Amino acid sequence: MPTVDVRTVRALSGAVVAALLLGVGLPARAADAPPSAPAPIVLAPIDPATSTATRPTPAGVTAQIGDLVRGRLGTSSVLVLDPGTGTVLYDKAPAKGRIPASTTKLTTAVAALTALGPQSRLPTTAYRDGDTVYLVGGGDPTLRRRGGGNPLAGGDASLRDLARQVADSLGSSARVTVVYDATAFRGPVLGPGWPASWPAEGIVAPVTALVVDKARKPGSVSRVADPPKQAGQVFASMLRDLGVTVTSVAAGTRSDGATEIGRVQSAPVADLVQRMLTDSDDDIAEALGHLAGGAAVGEPTFAGGARAATQALTELSIDTAGLDLADASGLSRANRIPVRVLGSLLSDVALGTHPVLGTVASGLAVAGLTGTLADRYTSAATRPGRGFVHAKTGTLTGVVGLAGTVQDADGRVLVFAMIANDVASIPATRETMDVVASRLAACGCSG
Repeated sequence: MPTVDVRTVRALSGAVVAALLLGVGLPARAADAPPSAPAPIVLAPIDPATSTATRPTPAGVTAQIGDLVRGRLGTSSVLVLDPGTGTVLYDKAPAKGRIPASTTKLTTAVAALTALGPQSRLPTTAYRDGDTVYLVGGGDPTLRRRGGGNPLAGGDASLRDLARQVADSLGSSARVTVVYDATAFRGPVLGPGWPASWPAEGIVAPVTALVVDKARKPGSVSRVADPPKQAGQVFASMLRDLGVTVTSVAAGTRSDGATEIGRVQSAPVADLVQRMLTDSDDDIAEALGHLAGGAAVGEPTFAGGARAATQALTELSIDTAGLDLADASGLSRANRIPVRVLGSLLSDVALGTHPVLGTVASGLAVAGLTGTLADRYTSAATRPGRGFVHAKTGTLTGVVGLAGTVQDADGRVLVFAMIANDVASIPATRETMDVVASRLAACGCSG
């Protein structure tokens, strides 16, 4: 039975703790047996002063992964670190800025958590000035038409709930004009280099401060071209259903003399960050980027979000040389991130250096179990990583990325970051990266 340390036990779910204490149901590292119990949601912060796990060596890590990186990852950057000691265990072009795809969301998470605060919530509000009702978007990318549930218990804010509040305030005999206000965000609604067809193809919504159901058309994955207009029309329809006469619906800006008559709020930013990372949600990422840009540098735009992320990393003493961001989701091919930046960020997360970043750790998908890694780590070569690799994925045409943490066979937590560009086969490159991470999980790498 492996040694159980108190810090690890505190981080595990009850089922896993029981398994550890009883010596049964432990997550298996053998290639033929996936873990039978849930993986830890997040590994406990590393305490270098008390860690007794055997330290891996650069020679040991190179022996395990060097052949794969050299032979199968082509135009790539790779970095493996021991955050407990700061030792670089393996590196290949760590300072080279490469197209990062959705590993960009790691920098967005830092920007959002530091600029907005983990417990802040995003409001969607209604105001009244005479016979005009203003629907004001506050940047919530998770607002739903109805049935959102409790945002403090895993749900989303509901536009229907807001309409009820407004109808109750107005009374059923009211006759009003609805003005929808999305001025909390500015600038282009599509990111640098994004094809104009992406919203219609369902890839991502135009980025606006007022959006409902991610701007999807009913019964379709396709997104509308004007999300605030859609939200305003849906809101007006709901008011009509509740007995309010709505004479017109138009875009505009809330008047200074208007009085608030209704409010719904998103889940806390920490929850949104976790969802963004686990599921690689582009809509949440871009909303958080714009909001961070507004809060940190006064620019609720794509460029402002990029500046906010760079500023946040700099304030955490992370060297941002070679970092060049264009959007918050990683959809833009104009983004460039060196794996050194991701490695430093994840090392801070693993060490718990900045408690505000704790959500980054819990947001990483767990290999073979959650989020964008749920359907991976199924081959004989990758099953040893199931439950032990926690990472953010990234994929664009010709681009594959994987960056996160892995607990090795000696119980030591390592940080890794891999980005490959000019990729000929995305499935093959993903598998190679998963094998690299799984080899780190399966070895002590101290030889």
